[in-house]
Amino acid sequence: MHISKFLTVGLLGTLTNLILFYLLADRWGYAALPVSTFTFFISSIQNYYFNHSWTFSDQTVNQPVGLMYYVKYLSVALGGLAINLFLLWWLLFLFSPHLKVMAQAVGIAGGTIINFIGSKYWVFRKNE
Repeated sequence: MHISKFLTVGLLGTLTNLILFYLLADRWGYAALPVSTFTFFISSIQNYYFNHSWTFSDQTVNQPVGLMYYVKYLSVALGGLAINLFLLWWLLFLFSPHLKVMAQAVGIAGGTIINFIGSKYWVFRKNE
């Protein structure tokens, strides 16, 4: 059950990320890698809140939403960001700089497994 909720939250975060990325990189011409980093942070805040409050709510009953837990979540998500940025750079290098949004989507997908495992077993694990 966690995985389907996690993927739903991730889809919402991906939509937030891609919409902001499209506006900033494609429409307004900002550089793709810094924009990707910025949109990552915005969507990570959204994802942390929804994962805490909904996806892993059975594990976070006694765990408040807060900066300390967000930092744990962020440390896991940074592994996903590293994969995202590498895949984005690699795909833009190999193919076309005109495929920025597609390359960004592939990069986001690349970090999903690491983010789920880290979230489930470390960030949102049940406090005993």
